[in-house]
Amino acid sequence: MNRRDLLGVVGTALVPAMAGCADDGPENGTPVERDDDADEEDDPVVEIVEHELVREDEGTDEETVAVEGVVELVDEDAEPSYVELRARFYDEDEELLDSTVEQVDAPGVDDDRDDRRREFRIAFPHVGEQAAAVDGYDIEVTTTL
Repeated sequence: MNRRDLLGVVGTALVPAMAGCADDGPENGTPVERDDDADEEDDPVVEIVEHELVREDEGTDEETVAVEGVVELVDEDAEPSYVELRARFYDEDEELLDSTVEQVDAPGVDDDRDDRRREFRIAFPHVGEQAAAVDGYDIEVTTTL
């Protein structure tokens, strides 16, 4: 299996989304911060703290694949108004099969600590053999303040 990296645009951490190795990502799952709109030293606003590839009805014509996980507000001073997640799904040869964009409710600083986390599910848009071909994924998170 190949590894892709988890990428967020605003207040971002790169985290491996697949097993294996790639030359373009952090080694050993070490988070790397990136922010296209600010200094690379800035802390992320929202991080993906959990994620996994989930299959249902495996081996049937109704097989489905999705990425499920949790985002968390990590910047105590920020109040994001919008959080968008884009998952790209790849086959075993690292060829892009398709991508899907989902919006999640933005966690707020006024929420108690447990409410600063939001669950998400990003479904691969095909079923059956096409879903069975999914071998990996990466996720990009975009936050608007």
